[in-house]
Amino acid sequence: MKKASLLLTATLLLVACGGEQSAEVEQDTEDVMKQEAIEIDFVAANDDSIPAGTIVKAQGIATPITGTEIGDEFLLTPKEAEGEESYVVSNNSKVEIQDGQEISVYGSYDGKTDSGAPKITATIIE
Repeated sequence: MKKASLLLTATLLLVACGGEQSAEVEQDTEDVMKQEAIEIDFVAANDDSIPAGTIVKAQGIATPITGTEIGDEFLLTPKEAEGEESYVVSNNSKVEIQDGQEISVYGSYDGKTDSGAPKITATIIE
């Protein structure tokens, strides 16, 4: 987990400097994050069994809350969800999401929102 955080920080610094090398480092960082990510379980997230900062992967249907652009938040509802099983996702990737789009997100599990919904800060959206 610390390794992924350090790689993410290094990527951001290199991206700010520009260059072809930074693109390679960014891809390497994404690859590491995808390998380390655990498939998030809604029940475990809801009962606080997943520590904040854990690198996770979640899949589902996106529904915008504050918008569809980078920096906005959206709900991610797993396709097999029963009832109110949704994650609040903060979009910190380079991808704009669309309402109803089926996506996968990779990022950091951030505990719960004030309303009690599990929250993920996504750095990769596919």
